[in-house]
Amino acid sequence: MKRLYFFLFILLINFSFAKAQKPITLNDDSVKFGNRYFPGIWLNIPEANAEQVRTSWIKALEKGTKSKVTVEKNEMTIFGANIPDFSESSLNIMSKIADHDSISNLFVSVETKRDVFVGPNSEEYKKLTENLKKFGKEQYVKVAKDQLAAEEDKLATLEKNLKAARKDKEKFDKAIQSSNIKIVEANDEIKRLNKEVEATDGTIEENTSALSSLTDGDAKKKKQSELKDLQKKKKNALKDINSAENSISKANTAIDDNTKSIEENTATQNELVKSIDQQKIVVSQFQKKLLAIQAY
Repeated sequence: MKRLYFFLFILLINFSFAKAQKPITLNDDSVKFGNRYFPGIWLNIPEANAEQVRTSWIKALEKGTKSKVTVEKNEMTIFGANIPDFSESSLNIMSKIADHDSISNLFVSVETKRDVFVGPNSEEYKKLTENLKKFGKEQYVKVAKDQLAAEEDKLATLEKNLKAARKDKEKFDKAIQSSNIKIVEANDEIKRLNKEVEATDGTIEENTSALSSLTDGDAKKKKQSELKDLQKKKKNALKDINSAENSISKANTAIDDNTKSIEENTATQNELVKSIDQQKIVVSQFQKKLLAIQAY
């Protein structure tokens, strides 16, 4: 079942990219500027942002000339433009930008002489279409590069999270090892202390028996002092045993907590590995998309 879901996921990705990757198209039209209609060409750039296309187009128009583009709402006009790879003479260019259904539409009308426009029957028409296709391709490539960079960032984040999860697991493993060592050391200490208590009890019993046979005097006082020290020693040993037992309890709790954390961490790592595998497919598709656009 998982393999079926994965297969469907791949199909969905391929379908999505096939649908998203559209061709750059050109079509002739006449558009109204002011009170006049100007003949020209619509350049249709898939997925491009209209504002970014506008900025890039203005920059391209003003390159190599002192003339500035006049912008009014969605219209751009420049007089005396200089485009070396298109024409050696200055040009008047009227443009309009529109944005429809994830496609930026750029209309371009080029006037080579007064009331003489580049059209299908003019010599410059082929150069104009080639220039527009080149510009459209550059814009679409920017879009694809940005999309690829965004998906690569997602992949990098997933891989970073997986690396962090693996480091966390190492910490949990080390914490369990440390707790196990504490338990062994505490058990050894308890064994030693129990022997000490047992020996002290024997000595206390002997001293108690000896004390009962002594008459009042310095010898009895000394024996009483020794007995008091032995009882204090036993009390401290019992206190240390209790402390060691608490240490074992805390260590066992830590082991349980870290074991649970490892189980959760393992599940997280498995999900991250799946997500990384899927994201690598997405990145690969965007790489292919970029290559396809660059090959236009």
